[in-house]
Amino acid sequence: MSGSIPKEFISDIIDLTDIVSLVDSYLPLKRKGKDHWGICPFCEDGKNPSFSVSEQKQFYYCFKCRATGNVIGFLQSHQGYDFIESIEALAARAGIEVPYDNNASVNPEKSPIFDALQIATEIFENNLAKSNDSEHAREYITKQRQISSEVCKKFSLGFAINSWDALTNQMLAKGITEDILIKAGLAKKNKDGKLFDVFRDRLMFPIKDRKGRVVGFGGRVMNPDDQPKYLNTGDTAVFQKSRELYGLFETLEFRKDLKEIFVVEGYMDAIAMYEHGMTNAVATLGIATNRFHIQKLLQVVNEIIFCFDGDDAGRGAAWGALKNVLPSISDGSEIKFLFLPEGEDPASLLEKESVENFKKLSQESNLLSEYFIERLSQASEITSLEKKASLAAKAMELLSTMQSSSIKRLLEGEVAKVTGLDTEDLKTQSKTINYPKRTSSAAAAGNEETYKSFEVTGLGSKILSVILSYPYLAKEIEDLDKFSDFIEPEVKLMTEVVAFFNNRPADGISDLLSELDKESASFVGALISMSDPVDEQNAKAYLSDCLFNLKKSDSVTRIIELKEIFDKGELSEDETFELQQHLLSNIHKLEEPEKNLLKALSQKPG
Repeated sequence: MSGSIPKEFISDIIDLTDIVSLVDSYLPLKRKGKDHWGICPFCEDGKNPSFSVSEQKQFYYCFKCRATGNVIGFLQSHQGYDFIESIEALAARAGIEVPYDNNASVNPEKSPIFDALQIATEIFENNLAKSNDSEHAREYITKQRQISSEVCKKFSLGFAINSWDALTNQMLAKGITEDILIKAGLAKKNKDGKLFDVFRDRLMFPIKDRKGRVVGFGGRVMNPDDQPKYLNTGDTAVFQKSRELYGLFETLEFRKDLKEIFVVEGYMDAIAMYEHGMTNAVATLGIATNRFHIQKLLQVVNEIIFCFDGDDAGRGAAWGALKNVLPSISDGSEIKFLFLPEGEDPASLLEKESVENFKKLSQESNLLSEYFIERLSQASEITSLEKKASLAAKAMELLSTMQSSSIKRLLEGEVAKVTGLDTEDLKTQSKTINYPKRTSSAAAAGNEETYKSFEVTGLGSKILSVILSYPYLAKEIEDLDKFSDFIEPEVKLMTEVVAFFNNRPADGISDLLSELDKESASFVGALISMSDPVDEQNAKAYLSDCLFNLKKSDSVTRIIELKEIFDKGELSEDETFELQQHLLSNIHKLEEPEKNLLKALSQKPG
C-alpha cells in the first residue's frame, strides 16, 4: 500500500500500544519496583538485567549500552523495521487498519516502478529456466558455481537475453510505459530516441528491500570480454546503491537465530554461503562498506564479520571498512575482520573446504581493536619522533569520529602504547587537529550536526530533568532565546525539549523520543532512569532557581544584563561584585568600554 500515514494515527497507535506488553512479547520482563526489567537484547549484559521498561513513561532504557526509545524505536532496533513498517506492525497488533493518506506528498512513481521491476524479474527468471540463449548461464550457475535450483529460486536469479530490446518489447507488451521503463533503470534512449535494454547477456541478481520488493538489479557478464564485469541499476526513486545490501531480505528470514552477519564483497559469495547453510551473509553492491550499511546491520545484530581477500587489495578494503565502521560502533557491538587465504573468496573457499573449516577460520578473525592496533604497529616500525607524532595524529583523527565508549578509551590507551605518548598528551594534541564533524543518524540522512558530549550534572541537565518529570512546567520557560549562545549540548537539548512540550503539550516522553536523534534520546533516557525526580510541589521553585543560575553562568549575557542595571544606577553590592567577577574572567578579550567599566566598579564606594 502506498501513501503516507497521518500524524494523528501515529500518535494514536503509540498511545494504544503498551510498551511493557510489546517488549515482553519478544523478551521476558519482570517487575521490580515501578519498572519492568529484562536482559538487554542490544548488548551483552550477562545475567544481570540492565534493560528497564517504564510503564509510566512508555519507554525503555539500557543502563549498559544506553539504548532507549519508545514502541516504534523498539521495533526499529529489535526487528530491523523502518518507521512505516513499525507503524504497520503496531496497527496489526492492535487489530486495526492503517489509514494511508494518498496525497501529493507521496511519490506517485514508486508503485508502477515496483510493478515494472517485479515483471522484469519474472521475465529474467523465465529466460534463465527456458531460453536456449541462457544455456551458458545455467551451466555457469549449476556446474561452475554448484548452486542448486532451490537456491536459484530463493534469490530469483535470472538472465537478460543478448538483445538490444528483448526486455523492452516484452515489458511494453505487458502495458509498462516507456517512461516507467526508464525510471525503473531497465531501459535507456539512444540519440535517435529509441529505447534499448540496459542489461544484455547478463546473469541477473534481483536486489530486494527488507519487504522483499525488487528495487534494482545487478548483472554479471557471461562473455569475459564484455565490460564492466558487474553492472548495477542506477539510482532511482526506489533504489540507492549506497544504501542497499544484497541478501539482507533472505538473511532476515532467519532473524530469530541471527547472532552475527557476514559482509562479503560479491553477489555470488552471499549465494554460495547460503547454499552451504550459512544463511547470514550479505554483500555490498560493488562499493565500499559505508555508515548506512553499518547502521542497518547493527539494528539487527551486534556482531558483524567482514570477509576480505588476504591480499593487499583486500586489506586496503578492510581498512576502508574500519574507518567507516568507527562512528557507528558503541559498547555492545562487536566488529571482526576475516582475511581469507590469498586468491580465495567465500564462494571459492567453500567449494574446496567444508563449512566446518570455514566456520573455524571465521572464529580466528581479528577483532576491530586487534586489526586497528596491528595496522598502527606496522606503521610504528619507523622510529623517528616525527613519524610517531604523525601516526598519533592520524590515529586520534580516526578515533575522534567514535562515540564516547569504553572501546574508544581502550583504543586510545593502545595508541598511547604504540606511539609512546601519554594518553593525556594524545588528547591534548587532538584538540589542535581539525577533525571532521561527527554525525548522528540525523546527520546520516543529510542533516549535519556536531557530536554531543552531555554533562549529567550541568545546570542544563538539572532543568531538563525537571521538565522530563513534569512536562507542563515547560511553559514556565518563555525566554528560550536567552540560551541560544550557550554551547553546552545539554542546554541546547533542554531548549529543544522545552520547545517540544510548549508546542505539543498533549504529548509525552514516548512522543519526544521519536523526535530526538539517537544520542539525545539516549541521554534523555539516562536522565529519567537515573535521576530521582524533584518533589512536584517544589519543582517550580527548583526550576526557577536553576534557570536563574544558568543565566548567570553565561558571562556574556549576564554582563549585558548587569551593565543595563548599572546604567540605571540600580546595581546592588552583590551585583557589583558579580559583574566584576564576570569582567575579570573575560579580561583578555574586553573592549575599551568594558575596561573602563571595570575601573569604575573598582572605584565605586562600598
